[in-house]
Amino acid sequence: MHSCKSIEKILNVDSISWILVNDGSTKLISSFDIDRISSEVYNFQYFNLEKNRGKGFATRHGVDHSNADYTIYTDVDFPYLDENVLSVYTALLSGSDLVLATRNQNYYKQISSKRAWISRNFRSAVKMLFNIPTTDTQAGLKGLSSMGKMALLDTKIDRYLFDLELVKICAKRKLNITEVEATLKHDIDLPGVSLKILSKEVVNLVRIFFGRVTFKISIATLFLDEFLIFSLLLFKHLIDLYDSKLSFDTK
Repeated sequence: MHSCKSIEKILNVDSISWILVNDGSTKLISSFDIDRISSEVYNFQYFNLEKNRGKGFATRHGVDHSNADYTIYTDVDFPYLDENVLSVYTALLSGSDLVLATRNQNYYKQISSKRAWISRNFRSAVKMLFNIPTTDTQAGLKGLSSMGKMALLDTKIDRYLFDLELVKICAKRKLNITEVEATLKHDIDLPGVSLKILSKEVVNLVRIFFGRVTFKISIATLFLDEFLIFSLLLFKHLIDLYDSKLSFDTK
């Protein structure tokens, strides 16, 4: 609630609508918490999804219920400085359709070495595979115009890489994409990334790369299946190598 009040003061606009989507979680949240937020935050909407469908699905659900000219979405812990939200909003007012928060080198000093390694290598993969204007697609703070909102609602990925899919769609539609630097708050502790999640996101990465291609011959389908399996095995091997290196370096 503190971040809500702070952002309202910083933006200094007539009205802000707040939308919170609970993606099927039953931990650390209660009806009492929601009632308290509702009583202290004006124009607050809460949506409780019974089943966990992923960050992409939850974000689309929330954005679809926004009636504002501009939409800004972030994570529930407001990981970036409240002033960064103003930078995103200012870029939207200047004509941007999609505003991306980008993470500077200080970000990588604040997170675990394993998470930093995954992030840097993911950005290298994005640079190699996609013709888009940025490699930093995954920061949890973005702004959308009405055109950007339409692009987001057209994404299909339910998990984390919906952000990458969004950037790809906006680039293909030649929408105005802007980057603004964002700073991670000092008290934010980002969780680790499990191998299970990484495996799913590798599959999503391949799906985004190929797009909605329909293979009409069995050879092409077989090639795609083998490519998916190879990608998963390769990524697991890289993680195992990194874990071994980390264990060696810390001895």
